[in-house]
Amino acid sequence: MLTKLHFPTFQKTKKPQTLTYLRKMACHAFTVSAILLFSATKAQTSVTVPDLTVVSTFTGPFANSTRTYQMVIDDTQLTTLSGKYLSSISFKIPSTAASSWPASNITYPDYQIYLSDGVNPANAQLNFAANVVGTQTQVRSGSLSIPAGSVANNNTFSFDITFTTPYLYTGSNLVIEIRHTGSNGTSTSNQAVGTSATGYGSLFTSCWSSSTSVLQGNFSYVKISSAGTLGVKSVEINGGTSVYPNPVKDQLYVKSDNDIMELNIFNLVGQKVYSQKNSVKIPQINVSGLAKGNYILQTIDKNGNSASTKFIKE
Repeated sequence: MLTKLHFPTFQKTKKPQTLTYLRKMACHAFTVSAILLFSATKAQTSVTVPDLTVVSTFTGPFANSTRTYQMVIDDTQLTTLSGKYLSSISFKIPSTAASSWPASNITYPDYQIYLSDGVNPANAQLNFAANVVGTQTQVRSGSLSIPAGSVANNNTFSFDITFTTPYLYTGSNLVIEIRHTGSNGTSTSNQAVGTSATGYGSLFTSCWSSSTSVLQGNFSYVKISSAGTLGVKSVEINGGTSVYPNPVKDQLYVKSDNDIMELNIFNLVGQKVYSQKNSVKIPQINVSGLAKGNYILQTIDKNGNSASTKFIKE
């Protein structure tokens, strides 16, 4: 919280340059305090599972027909994400692919993602519900549009599937479950590891279904990204993006080098309490109707990338 600086009152003296000097020093002190408070803090953290170079393929996440694909990951693979808000996942296609994918824009009318605690991969069954511990949290819903060529064939995670609700990961085994109804385009294979790869069945495992039967599946390489531990004093969301003032009473401003298309506000239990589309360079959000407390602001740019930061409503 910003602290009001109290400057001493000076009487007039025969040496006005002394008063001028003190005023300059006080102004300098305020500037330094502001810089320290609003200094940029990048909080993005990403983990790739598995940490292997074995290459196989699997079509589940980007199949053009109905799929449910479940991935179970041991907590030892995700230690750097513990205590952070997960914000997106990403898959990649094999570098041997003839070209980037898709050839033209495609849309999945319904692409849902659920996260939850899970069993140890060694205890996983060909039963989606049996692999879930506790309650699943839906972190993404609605349609998914993938621009032409956005999934590159250069062995990189070039397209992020952003969550509409951040998920606080607390350090347990993680289940990622994707449910989609297929797309209006072609399928593509993802880079994956086969069921005989090192770590499969002990550190990670997966299963899938296109109808009623649940089958063992290769494990697609997945990059899991988080918005980090979001300090209240950190107002930079990602390179070139900041929010101010923080704490805020009425109007919250967002300044960004990116073209922000959507802004969402969540409370700390993950409930979306506000959503706003955007088309202006410096968006502003009227938060006067929110109750006092801590919130998370999520921004989504025109490429589908998201970033989040915490702010305080006074």
